[in-house]
Amino acid sequence: MSAETMLHFLNHCTPEEKFGFRVVTQCAPVLKGVKISNLITMKPGGWRKIRAYLKKSRIICIPLYADAEKEVLFLYRYEQLERHLKNREVLEFLRSCGYDRFDVASVLARLRRRYQRYAGISEEFPHELGVLLGYPVGDVQGFIANRGENSLTSRYWKVYQNPKEAERIFDLYDRVKEQALREIMCGRTLAHVAVS
Repeated sequence: MSAETMLHFLNHCTPEEKFGFRVVTQCAPVLKGVKISNLITMKPGGWRKIRAYLKKSRIICIPLYADAEKEVLFLYRYEQLERHLKNREVLEFLRSCGYDRFDVASVLARLRRRYQRYAGISEEFPHELGVLLGYPVGDVQGFIANRGENSLTSRYWKVYQNPKEAERIFDLYDRVKEQALREIMCGRTLAHVAVS
């Protein structure tokens, strides 16, 4: 889709359509069911709007952090995240980050506390967020070990191992993003863009 087409849409759309466009731009893979979760940063009140738009979908939206200027929101699919948390490599990584309970609610409660400390008083970034966003554990470990440098490639995340598989996933994310943007620009709502 061309930049001109998107700019034309954004210059002539309603506030609700612009909101949907923004959510789709940042969260299409989770909306389309090919990714466990996504982060999105919104102005205050964005959390309630997203929850209202997606209330009939299988996507849950929780705030990780909020202040007077922004909300950092975590959108996820419960069943996919629950399955992901049963992966041995994921569990071992979360244990190394101090997690001792691995049900969805406990993991997200701890992540939220850690993210709030990071955002509020500049503590260390909670790198487990990458694993909870579905990034491969090896890539998250590579990011930590290399301090974000020396990646083999990057688009949706920085890749430190298996770049061919990462590119395949990136291409999938690009395709569903294109599809979701077309749907929003044709007048579909976020609720209709989100697959159940």
